[in-house]
Amino acid sequence: MNYKQLTVFNYKIVYYAMRVFGLYWLFRQYIEYLRISQWPKEIYEPFLGVQRILFSEYPSHFLYASILILCAVFLVITLFRQSWMLNLCIFLLMAVINFPISLNFSVGHNNHLVILGYFMAIFLLPEKMNREKDYRWVQYFYLGLLTTYSMAGMFKFLGMAKNIVLHSGKITWIERNAAKINSLDNYWMADVNVPEWMLHLYAYENLWVIVTVMAIVFQAASFLGAFSRTFLTVTMAFLYTFHWYTDFFVLADFKDAKNFVLIALFPYHLLYPLLKNRKIKVPNPEIS
Repeated sequence: MNYKQLTVFNYKIVYYAMRVFGLYWLFRQYIEYLRISQWPKEIYEPFLGVQRILFSEYPSHFLYASILILCAVFLVITLFRQSWMLNLCIFLLMAVINFPISLNFSVGHNNHLVILGYFMAIFLLPEKMNREKDYRWVQYFYLGLLTTYSMAGMFKFLGMAKNIVLHSGKITWIERNAAKINSLDNYWMADVNVPEWMLHLYAYENLWVIVTVMAIVFQAASFLGAFSRTFLTVTMAFLYTFHWYTDFFVLADFKDAKNFVLIALFPYHLLYPLLKNRKIKVPNPEIS
């Protein structure tokens, strides 16, 4: 397969993988809903205006479960019947499902990547993607996801430049103990003891400066993965590692972001020879 063919081939599998992942994601949101339900209802404070309209109070178990089930039904239907209207409904329902468990109670918005992925895929129906030019739509899908990371990396560079030029006195990422202080601060806010093994790792201060700067550079360049399959695979590995680091070292758990990165960016074309030899039905890589 050439680049255009394998790009479309990969997305055809991503489409179905996202539906299966979506069912798992709904279960995860239900567990999170139950956890937050134990908190005092008086501290419920929606952040966005649309949240205050849809959920002026924390939703009842019946209402929230009904929305989850409806979204699950649409996900299952779209496994067998592709429809951009159903895809739109899935995106809207996922956004609504996320409202009560994000951007309130001082809970951060950690599902934005997953919701963005379903938004970018609304009109990308595998059964309609049979022309060579359709690979560009898949590139837009990747670009929409990766731009979020690139913007975060670029803002880090802009922030460093601002602090250096203005002599703000704030710690920047190029300082030797920046990564360590970032972890210590997050552990302190979470009232969790910092593991000894982590402190030993942070003892290599010069190495952490190099690793941190390289990570920010790669983060800023993530969007380039939309235009190169090889770089996209490398970007997938980097982003998964990046999220693993933030989970353990910064306590910034973005829920299923790292899992969604694997689902959406995985090089499924590498499995095609294996699947073909086992006579498993897979999307036709040939493009008319």
